[in-house]
Amino acid sequence: MTGLAKYSMATQRLNDPKLSPNALNLTVLGICAEASLSGVSCILLRYRQQSPEEQLLLNLIRYEEIAVPWDVRTPILNLLRDRHKHPQHMLRVHDMVGHMLSTTIERFCGNQNISVDSVDLAATQADSVPPSVLPSSDGASWKAEIDPRLQNWTKVILERTGITTIASLPTNRRPLNRRGPSLQVFMDNLYLRHATKFRVCLTIDDFLTVTAIPPEESTMKVTSTPFAYCGPGTLFIDYAMRYATSNQMEHDYTGAYGERGSVNENLVNRFLDVNDYTRRALPTTMAVEMFGQHEIQSLIEECSFIGISDLDAIATITRITSEIILSQYRRVMAEFSPSQKVDEVFICGRGAKNLKIVERLEEVLPEEVMTRPFDDIGIPGDAKCAAYCAHFGLELALGQVELEMGFLSDESQKQQIQEALVKGRRWDILRDRITRFAAGKQLPPMQQIVVNRG
Repeated sequence: MTGLAKYSMATQRLNDPKLSPNALNLTVLGICAEASLSGVSCILLRYRQQSPEEQLLLNLIRYEEIAVPWDVRTPILNLLRDRHKHPQHMLRVHDMVGHMLSTTIERFCGNQNISVDSVDLAATQADSVPPSVLPSSDGASWKAEIDPRLQNWTKVILERTGITTIASLPTNRRPLNRRGPSLQVFMDNLYLRHATKFRVCLTIDDFLTVTAIPPEESTMKVTSTPFAYCGPGTLFIDYAMRYATSNQMEHDYTGAYGERGSVNENLVNRFLDVNDYTRRALPTTMAVEMFGQHEIQSLIEECSFIGISDLDAIATITRITSEIILSQYRRVMAEFSPSQKVDEVFICGRGAKNLKIVERLEEVLPEEVMTRPFDDIGIPGDAKCAAYCAHFGLELALGQVELEMGFLSDESQKQQIQEALVKGRRWDILRDRITRFAAGKQLPPMQQIVVNRG
């Protein structure tokens, strides 16, 4: 893929097109593990394109969120916490994550009655898992347990499933062959840019991201898309739920627990006065910690000390989360243009299901700002990360074929592809299909993506 023309996203009901023999027709499985590894989002998408110059059609086939049991992820989290002291642990982490994701793929396909062989490409992402690096030590303690072929979770998935597998970029890194914005910004623009409406996207997963998306027809000179990877999303609420239920429950998905409690406004104000996430970033390592000496643990201990109930504590922490989201929203908009009128705020991620968060946002945001779920564009809100992952996988597979055809000369792009993609049993078939689609030419940028909601 050679640069970025103006992307636009449309949502329509379309009849299935009659594809030509050389059309692009790929089934891609996007798999995104939460930062805390408590669950894995799986989305199966079909991408179709009659020719490189025409619009890309996107069909949602299946989506499912699969919980990861404690006994599977606890050993991984323990090793992640010690990785700075013992870097060789990352090799074991990748092996375990590879088996975790492989089992997720098998469960997803089994639950949805889908053949693993029908998947052309699996694109995987686990932001809390750093790259695997062979230790420089000559010690033999790690060598006995390492298969050189399996130094990366993608290779474990290939070994288990035979599917061509891609390790997608973390959301704060740039996608293949793009200058400027991160993958998150690029995809938010792709899915949400509108001709005339100024939109903001709030992604509330373990962590919060905020993206401001100016309209295509804007008269303002925009050199970069305002974006912030900023502070906790549902992370504090999940932590409190685990604490209050002795690990029996991890999420207050709908806000039902927070609904049953009362907010302690004094605690909310004191916490926010001391912890200003518009000035400092929350360490991502908190997502892999069960207990520790940090602000949310201190807050829970204070709740216990003053004698408020677990339900009141969860209600209070939910309010704190909502206020953090609002402050980050205001910060991003103030840095971009304090006087800018926002037309729509899209709320997505797991936190979009928490009615207490959504109600607070709607209560405080200006009346003229419309809040909308990400589902309105045809993709489930909590599947956003997995859908973005799938799209990056598609781009990287096309890039691999362009590399083999001799069209890519940039060494950093070559390295990115070679590090991220492992070729499955059916890669030759996949490559030949993409080659016929390209017709011996370098692929132009995609001009339009249409979600088929039929």
